[in-house]
Amino acid sequence: MDPKKLFSGVTSRYLAKTYFVYGFISLAILLIKILIARLYGQENLGVYTYFFGLVSLAFLFTSFGLPEALTQTLAKDKRYLKSGLKHFLVFIIPFTFVFIVIFILVTNYLNLNPEIRLFNLAFILYIVCYSLFYLTYSILRGYKQFVIGSFFSLCERIFFIIFLILLFFISSSFTWVLIVMSLALLLASFISLPRIIKKSDKEQIIIPKKTFFSIAIALFLTQISFYSLRYIDILTIQYLLNLMDLGLYSAYASVTNIIRLIAYVFPVVVLPMAVTSKFKLRLAFKKILFLLVPFSVIVLILTYFVVPLFYGVEYKTTCLPIYLVISSFLLVLYSYFNSVFVGENKFSKFYINLLVIDVCLSLILNTILNLYFISKLGLIGAPIATSIVIILKIILNIYGIKRLRK
Repeated sequence: MDPKKLFSGVTSRYLAKTYFVYGFISLAILLIKILIARLYGQENLGVYTYFFGLVSLAFLFTSFGLPEALTQTLAKDKRYLKSGLKHFLVFIIPFTFVFIVIFILVTNYLNLNPEIRLFNLAFILYIVCYSLFYLTYSILRGYKQFVIGSFFSLCERIFFIIFLILLFFISSSFTWVLIVMSLALLLASFISLPRIIKKSDKEQIIIPKKTFFSIAIALFLTQISFYSLRYIDILTIQYLLNLMDLGLYSAYASVTNIIRLIAYVFPVVVLPMAVTSKFKLRLAFKKILFLLVPFSVIVLILTYFVVPLFYGVEYKTTCLPIYLVISSFLLVLYSYFNSVFVGENKFSKFYINLLVIDVCLSLILNTILNLYFISKLGLIGAPIATSIVIILKIILNIYGIKRLRK
């Protein structure tokens, strides 16, 4: 394939620019985990990984797809901003309150959370602050300001790195590391506001509440389906094994997740773009493979050198990186097809039924397989279970795209 054709389309250019910024985000995430491992130890790296996985999964329920609905609405017409914001606030406040309470009660009842002082407070603060940050991020995506939105996401990581180092020098407990994550989100939200105000349109039109909420439900199911693949393995490792093992798993995932960044970029760019255009699946698939296969091999080789070098010689393993790379590779393919499927289609019975099946695969089957394979095989059981589920989901989404296009 001619390399010049890889970035010949508008969407391809958006993807390339956004992934460039996400590359720096990946380096920032890697640096965060290395600093935590070096300054606070492997067990606290496990605590951070578990906390981030828990709040990320909880946010999907507290937000209920409303930020993504706002993005989709604005992608069609920027004049929906005022109406979309009104619907967003009306729905998100009760959802946030109800699901924060549910998550705290459930995790405490099951004794899932680490015994860390103010853990629940850090959890609540992060959910609230992330809701504010993700609102600004979603508006920028709706304006198709993908690179700018990703830049503010990078700023949030940089703020956190600064706070992380400062807290170490003043000998603060690890609890404060979890709390300042919220402060970093607030700062990033604040500096993004002028960009949103500048791009807003004075003329406004109204989107019906029912239409907005219908979009939110579909996108909520999509988010649950996609992000369950990212975080259920983390929660399961904490439940079946221990925080030390989770720290080891997190160290290797921090490098192999460089591949997964492509999967995170697709929903940011492809999903809003698919609202107004149809993608050539076979051509796009060839482009993805052309870049993804050699890139995955390079990341795999680097992983065996980077992790022991930067995290420490105690972070050594054999087969885990191979399975993590395969899992990440498959997640990229799934992310593309799922973004096309969701972006192209509207609320319908078949569409919702397929999304429900997709969610069941992510939540139920993925949880069952993770519990089984991790209990039998240890850490490598997590990416094995995830890979099996992703393959089934890819097949399901390709079927859905072709069926609805007909």
